[in-house]
Amino acid sequence: MKLTTAFRDKNAGAFTGNKDHYLTCHVEFTHEERAIIQERGLYDYETVVAADTPPPTRSGDFVAMLMRMAGIVLTPLGLLMSCVQSLRPDRMAGAGIWPMFMLVLGVSLFTIGKFKDWKANKRESEPSQRLTLRRLLSNPDFVVYAPSLDIAQVYEQQAREELSRAAQFIRGNAAVPAHTSYDL
Repeated sequence: MKLTTAFRDKNAGAFTGNKDHYLTCHVEFTHEERAIIQERGLYDYETVVAADTPPPTRSGDFVAMLMRMAGIVLTPLGLLMSCVQSLRPDRMAGAGIWPMFMLVLGVSLFTIGKFKDWKANKRESEPSQRLTLRRLLSNPDFVVYAPSLDIAQVYEQQAREELSRAAQFIRGNAAVPAHTSYDL
C-alpha cells in the first residue's frame, strides 16, 4: 500500500484573513493487496481519520435558519398566489410567472437550508470519517480538515499509522494458517 499526501489551504471566510488547512491523501493498493481483499472479502474493514469538513459556525447555522424561514414564508405565498391566479385570472392578471417562481424559490431555499443544517449536525455528531477498504478501492482519494498546519501534520501522522494498520491487516490475511494441534 502506498500513501501520497499533500497540504493545501483555503480562505476560511470572505472577510477574514484566516485559512483552513487540508491534508489530501491518495492511497494505492498493490495487485497482491487487491487480490487478498477480494479473495477474503475484507471490504468492510474500517480506517478512522479526522473529519473532512470544518466544524459548523454560528454564522453558518444562522444563514441556514434564515434560508429555512424564507422558504417557509415563500412556499405558501407562492402556492396561494398560484391558486388565486388559476381560480381568478381577472384579479391576478399582472402576476405572470411570479407565483410559480416564489413557490420554486421557497422550496429550494428550505431544502438548501435543511441540507446545510443536516450537514452541520452530522459533522457535530461524527467528528471523524470512517473509510472502508471498499471505499478506498473505488475512490482512493480522501481529504482531512485541520484548523492549522501543525494539526494537519499531526493528522498526516495519524493517517499513516491507520493505513499502516490496514496494510498489516491485509497482509495478515494473505494465507490461511496451516492445521495446528496443541497438547493441553
